[in-house]
Amino acid sequence: MSTSHKLPPWDFRRGIATARVLVQLGLDKGASLESLLHQTGITRPMLDDAKAEIEATQEIQLIRNLLASLGHPPELGLEAGQRYHLTVYGLWGYAVLSSPTLGDAIHLTRRMLNQTFSLTRNIAVQEGDQIIITHMDEHLPPDVRQFIIDRDRAAITLLQREILGRPLSYTAFEMKHHEPDPVMVARYSEWTGIRPTFGSAQHRSIFPAALMNEPLPQAEPHTARLCEEMCRKLVEARSSRTGVAAAVRDRLLRTPGHIPDMEEISAEMHMTSRTLRRHLTAEGATFRALLEEVRSTLATELMANARLTHAEIAQRLGYADVTTFIEAFRRWKGVPPSEYRRQQGLRTSATRAAAFRTVVLTPPSHTAASSNDPEADAA
Repeated sequence: MSTSHKLPPWDFRRGIATARVLVQLGLDKGASLESLLHQTGITRPMLDDAKAEIEATQEIQLIRNLLASLGHPPELGLEAGQRYHLTVYGLWGYAVLSSPTLGDAIHLTRRMLNQTFSLTRNIAVQEGDQIIITHMDEHLPPDVRQFIIDRDRAAITLLQREILGRPLSYTAFEMKHHEPDPVMVARYSEWTGIRPTFGSAQHRSIFPAALMNEPLPQAEPHTARLCEEMCRKLVEARSSRTGVAAAVRDRLLRTPGHIPDMEEISAEMHMTSRTLRRHLTAEGATFRALLEEVRSTLATELMANARLTHAEIAQRLGYADVTTFIEAFRRWKGVPPSEYRRQQGLRTSATRAAAFRTVVLTPPSHTAASSNDPEADAA
């Protein structure tokens, strides 16, 4: 594939996690692995490789195989979408979960489209006091179009639910296809919280713009715990810890977007900060070193896998401002974050955003974090 060719915004390489979700759905319903992977170019070793990637066309063939193996059940797309939990998306899920507001989360999703596994093209605009998201599927092959639109919209609805910690209150949920049988209408209505309108000109999801400014509660506890566990394993792989030091490090990872200080952690552990410091010293650790360990690991992973701006990373790692984060990063790596990105061949979120044509209008009070980042433009 030529790197000079500007791909349409759905036809990007995607992580293998989406294939694992679809394959597991098929296996759970009795399909064979051989039939699911037929002519996809996807192998069993690839499914087990966390860093493997596939083309959009490979995922489409996998969807064809899934539908054929199971007899094209009409509810399958909706069932598939309900399996794309926030934790399927890796560090990007952690980044979204720790966004300050729903508007910030949607803004990040727009920039990081290739982390979402979406095959539809989603355009969001604000009209008056409503946000209108149009889900375009005309570019998709007709034989998989209904499955994909159902899958992608159900996945979006699930993400919104896990980010907010409750279902998003839709004003309207519009679908292009004709009204299905009452059983499917009931399933759509149950999942979206509103009876869809069928036979519309476009697939559209509409909700109040005021929700964009709503602070996020770090999703529901189960999703937050899974994100914490994912980050804990990542940090643990870099440096093994036991005892009190391990407990402190795990607590530093527990609340995305909020890094507790030593006083807060010692109080939770029912001891004074002096006693906690003494325990850490006995184990050859310090609170500052543990905090640096967590922040350094997450910072580099968020750059590589979530492609956040420096200001957004600083915010998620609990820094008061981006300048303090940049100084800390220089201390860890010997170079500022912009130079580290260049050395590692990492593009900034702004560079990646240019590859996509999705538009999101954020609330008037929202300012892009990159405008506050003295190194983001240079990166």
